[in-house]
Amino acid sequence: PEAAAAIREADALLICTGAGMGVDSGLGSFRGKMAGVWPPLRALRMDFSEMSCPRWFQSDPRLAWAFWHFRHQAYTKGTPHEGYDILAKWGSKMQYGLFSVTSNIDGHWVRTEGVGDERTYECHGTVMYMQHTEEEGDDPPWPTDHARIDTLEVPEWDLKPGDEVEAQLPHEGWVPAVVAEDGSLSRKADSGAKTVALPAALAVRRPGGEDLCRVREGCPLPGDEKGAWRPAVLMFGDWGVNTVRIDEQARRFEAWLSTVPQDANLAIVEIGAGTAVSTIRRIGEGTARKFKKSSFIRINLEDPTAPADCGERQVSVGGLGALAALRAIDAELAPGKV
Repeated sequence: PEAAAAIREADALLICTGAGMGVDSGLGSFRGKMAGVWPPLRALRMDFSEMSCPRWFQSDPRLAWAFWHFRHQAYTKGTPHEGYDILAKWGSKMQYGLFSVTSNIDGHWVRTEGVGDERTYECHGTVMYMQHTEEEGDDPPWPTDHARIDTLEVPEWDLKPGDEVEAQLPHEGWVPAVVAEDGSLSRKADSGAKTVALPAALAVRRPGGEDLCRVREGCPLPGDEKGAWRPAVLMFGDWGVNTVRIDEQARRFEAWLSTVPQDANLAIVEIGAGTAVSTIRRIGEGTARKFKKSSFIRINLEDPTAPADCGERQVSVGGLGALAALRAIDAELAPGKV
């Protein structure tokens, strides 16, 4: 009820979303209970932040594009869930409208009616745009040729616990292994039936088969006469991301925020924003502190506590996913509810 009251009284809506917002669209988050981004990561004993790094486009581009092909397909083939439309509906009724700030790179806010590109700030970029791996000049990123990415040939990762595979190890070459319950790899110990965990593998294949972690050899990788492509996304340890479009969106966000009076009842709804990469939390909390009459609503499955100094009213919504929480608030806003 408290969250619904804040929305009902609001003059403007700022939506701040992290990875937890996409879970109900079938997208895994990077950490926490709903983690799950690319199946081979466990077998490679690689953390998400290590794989989501631009250096792979130079050192192992077929591995890089297998990872980014998976993410591109998940994001572009997935559909924004009902929660996006619920938030857009709320904002459309407010005097100063809405703006969406997101660290998600899935492009789902741009696809939401009533929000679109003009009211979206994708602060980490998006898979919907590409750039060259080695940028020269100030040319902006260009829209992704989705058909081109679709043609990348990546073997299906359909391994199950107990499957026998071969793992390529740095100093041993290809060795027999078994898929463990958690998706990592193990092999039989010399002493008999017991298994021991394998160290990080460089590649994985079914016995005598093809590498399951990379784009097939012979399949052309995205690029043109100016060089190889990569998504225009801010990755970890990324000093080469093209920020032309990101900066343009940031300016539009600041321009919108300047139209909202300092004494307005600004509702800030933060959803699924983690603490490991705290960009969205910083933006939402910082804006709430600037607008003294604002209401700050934090929806987070695992860490919902809202800081006491964020605006005039703080609401914490925990234990629910994004869509369930938004539906519950929306039900409280139905005609006849007080």
